[in-house]
Amino acid sequence: MVRQWAWLIAFVVSAVFLYFGRGRGAAFFRFNRPSLVAVAAVLAAAAIAPAGLGRVQPGARGVVLRFGAPTGRVAGEGIYYVIPIAERVVQVNTQINTVHFDRAQATTHDLEPVYADLAASFHVDPSHVIDVYSLLRNNYAQRIVTPAVEDAWKATAASYTASDIIDQREAVQKDFANGVRSRLQKFGLSLDALATTRFNFSYVYAQAAQQKVASIQRTLEAQQELQRIKFESQQSVVRAKSEVEALKLQRNIPMNQLIRMREIDLQRRAIEKWDGHLPAQTGSVPFLGNTLQPRQD
Repeated sequence: MVRQWAWLIAFVVSAVFLYFGRGRGAAFFRFNRPSLVAVAAVLAAAAIAPAGLGRVQPGARGVVLRFGAPTGRVAGEGIYYVIPIAERVVQVNTQINTVHFDRAQATTHDLEPVYADLAASFHVDPSHVIDVYSLLRNNYAQRIVTPAVEDAWKATAASYTASDIIDQREAVQKDFANGVRSRLQKFGLSLDALATTRFNFSYVYAQAAQQKVASIQRTLEAQQELQRIKFESQQSVVRAKSEVEALKLQRNIPMNQLIRMREIDLQRRAIEKWDGHLPAQTGSVPFLGNTLQPRQD
């Protein structure tokens, strides 16, 4: 569209120059040299000028090059204009990109292999697009991000034992992110997010961990059983002490009262076991004895 408008304006201006530069009479279609030069200049400008006009896409920055060398100038999003032929613009993506890692391998401090699925989101710092383009062009994901994440993961895992990676996951994630961030900042890249979607250990370590959990469970059960035995033993001691105290008290009670208390206790127990049915023939009320029978007139 810009090129078309440039040619249209060039044709209008050229027609004006030719009109005022035409000859008189028989030489009507003859034009003087200045007008021809002006028309040629207008047409050349219409052909060359639009070549310096362009547009930077949203989420990108334009590095201005002059004969292939960075000028230090960065074009923002939208329309830009550079010197045609001499300058051009290379766009560098500054949007967030994500690199995935499947089963990234590392070794813990206690020499246990650990495997993790990772996802690193990053973007090019707009203030460093010239350095990124000069050093990496647009291949920074493969040349910088991938090695940086893998190296940081190995360094972080080597600082923790296998059990600490599970128990202190938040601290591990923080150290891992700081390691990746410091490695990317050296090249003008910024880390946005780092996720450890899944990690696991070797089959041998997994089996050993299961056995350890089972052993701990058995230990806890044994401790609970020991506590139960101790509690029951304490109850037996208390019961025995109570019986001893009862016997001591009974020694101080007169014999006739003690016999009477025994009789009442036996009657109470018999009543508790009675099913409520009276015997077919009896001379006394069951369990109560003759002393509690109603008087016979």
